[in-house]
Amino acid sequence: MNRSEIWGPAAEKILIVGLTGGIASGKTEVADELVRLGATVTDADEVTRQVNMPGTPTYKALLEQFGGGILDEEGTIDRIALSRIVFSDESKRKLLNSITHPEIFRTIIEDVNRYADGLRPGDVPAVVIDAALIVDVGVSSMFDLIVLVAADEDVRLSRLLEMRGMSVEEGRARIASQVPDATRLKSAHFVIKNNGTIEQLRSKVAEAWKEIERRSRELHP
Repeated sequence: MNRSEIWGPAAEKILIVGLTGGIASGKTEVADELVRLGATVTDADEVTRQVNMPGTPTYKALLEQFGGGILDEEGTIDRIALSRIVFSDESKRKLLNSITHPEIFRTIIEDVNRYADGLRPGDVPAVVIDAALIVDVGVSSMFDLIVLVAADEDVRLSRLLEMRGMSVEEGRARIASQVPDATRLKSAHFVIKNNGTIEQLRSKVAEAWKEIERRSRELHP
């Protein structure tokens, strides 16, 4: 399946960029900086929240398959509770993905085409999809360009302990549950190494955005 069959008309109008990276790599900070620089970013986590809202088909399916224990006090999906259920059970993780991913992809594709249809003179003909599991779920080929945010494992572990309050064992398990950066690197066109300061990261993001803008205008003048 080619990109036009996946993305529809947007594939011929804009550069579609995937932004990915493992847990505690700093991907969220990169996405925020891209927005500050003027990029249009679709956050897959936010899309997931939208499609899982009470009353939606995915909400009903998740409740039916995983029970009321996945709800918080307000009756919305508690992502932490749900992740605990599927974290160490591959069959349940696959079940979760089979319920949520089709609707997530459909919504993202709609967002991308909405942006492409609304392009004005001077707009950057590119959109960035911020999604941690692009490589994990095998959809790298959907994108024109993959930007990988990477950090050494000891740095990521330290961040999980300091910023998320995880134990060493839990942090290592979370990192090990995702594909390693060595695998992500095989799909990456641009790598942002994030072992340093936020100032250093911002400089690298600015360089990446400059390249995204250059390529997008070259392909879609």
